[in-house]
Amino acid sequence: MLPLKILTWNIEHFNGTGGKDERTRQKRLNRLDRVIQFLKDEAPDIFSISEVSSGFVYEKMVQAFPEHSFNITTGRQSQEILIGVRPGLSPFFTQKDEFKQNNAFLRPGALLTIRKDEVYIPILFVHLKSLPDPEGFGLRDAMIENIYALKKALDKAAANLAGVDEKKANFIVLGDYNTMGLDYYRSENDIPKEREIAVLTSRMRRRDMRKPPTSFPYTFYNGSGSSLPMSELDHVFVAEHMVLEQDGEGHEVQIGGWALEHIDSKRDEWIEKYSDHAPLIFTVIGV
Repeated sequence: MLPLKILTWNIEHFNGTGGKDERTRQKRLNRLDRVIQFLKDEAPDIFSISEVSSGFVYEKMVQAFPEHSFNITTGRQSQEILIGVRPGLSPFFTQKDEFKQNNAFLRPGALLTIRKDEVYIPILFVHLKSLPDPEGFGLRDAMIENIYALKKALDKAAANLAGVDEKKANFIVLGDYNTMGLDYYRSENDIPKEREIAVLTSRMRRRDMRKPPTSFPYTFYNGSGSSLPMSELDHVFVAEHMVLEQDGEGHEVQIGGWALEHIDSKRDEWIEKYSDHAPLIFTVIGV
């Protein structure tokens, strides 16, 4: 099973045919083909794509990776999570509808469990509620509570399977957490996005989950012409005992795409061709 290379990527409004207006269609012409080639070049064992909004994308992915197994979330939500798994792994997929918080239009979680011999690696892909308003912040926090509940259940199952009291599950949670903070009432009552991330990281740590160091501090950028700053919206958390491959500077999660460019014009070009979210890539080497 190991090493296990994993890629997660939010591809903005990914319908595979362009966009709603002519300008967007032109700048995103052949975007699906470019994404497929990017995935082939990276060659992850497992990849997830968020914001898939067309069955056409699913069909083209299956055609491009005929040996992979694929799963996609379903429901009344307009954006789905698509997961591809290379041949040779034994995946089991479960849609976690509790993440919808009884709202038919919110996105479910996507739980993929990889099994080899008696080793299990549950991987939860999430796309949490966006927006910094009180409703968005509250729903996002409630969805995160489901992560903690799932971790507790998986730890209990791992302990029962091993026949010991203190066995922790091999658990990974990754995707677009939309950590935008809270805009409540005047600036003195707001919660900055940095604070939301710090609290999330601390609460994960109390559940024996860690946030691996990344090669770039931000994962979202809307381009040099936007008033929105670079932000860290996408995250990877792994069980404390799991070992990830490091680069020469100690980074365990590589932030790719526009984050690798150093000139605004190059970043803007990449964003137009692909997405305002950067792909996150890492390799598990020990459990």
